Amino acid sequence: MAGPVQQTLIDQLRPVISEERLGTYLTAAGFDADRALRLYVWNAQIGEAFHLPIQAVEVGLRNRMNEALTVQFGADWWRSSKFLDTLDEDRRADLELVLRRIRNRKLPLATGQVVAGLSFGFWVGLLQPRYNPPIWGGRLHAAFPGLPKNRNRGSLAAAIQRTAWLRNRIWHHEPIIKLDLSGEHATVMTALTWICPTKADWVRPHCRAPLLLRQKP
Repeated sequence: MAGPVQQTLIDQLRPVISEERLGTYLTAAGFDADRALRLYVWNAQIGEAFHLPIQAVEVGLRNRMNEALTVQFGADWWRSSKFLDTLDEDRRADLELVLRRIRNRKLPLATGQVVAGLSFGFWVGLLQPRYNPPIWGGRLHAAFPGLPKNRNRGSLAAAIQRTAWLRNRIWHHEPIIKLDLSGEHATVMTALTWICPTKADWVRPHCRAPLLLRQKP
């Protein structure tokens, strides 16, 4: 049951949080208004704590892939007709959008600008099965030296896709309180280890997610 102070606060927050979103926290808290509000804050805090490892995965993935594409298609791989011919419609649209944005900002069309501008979804998409022979056939473990020999493109894709899914929920401020966040953290760190074990070891002690998971209201 909510006390008068908590109920007043809930009523004032309802229009700006939304009835549906607030209801998620109230239900999870057994309709204890005080706990519901603490869960709401904790949800934001745990999402913030995931930012570091997820950012590390995203940046590491795009740089590993840039290296691999450079080896195969040249430094300006994004201009290569051979590379462009492999792309599905969505990946081609992503690339065209980034090139258009760079031109509109009157910046040089350089690989660094292209790599930084492409979305996480673009890089995740390059792990689809259709790219296995043309891009990753026989080259996956060279591109991702942290990937165990008994793991393949599908294994890496699954971990990266799950990381991207979690990223999108957090970046769009969705509730993540019902997820197995210990498992999600393990998946993100596994993906990061497969991208670069050294970076995973560096990030791990700085990530506050395990501590906050123990402090869930």
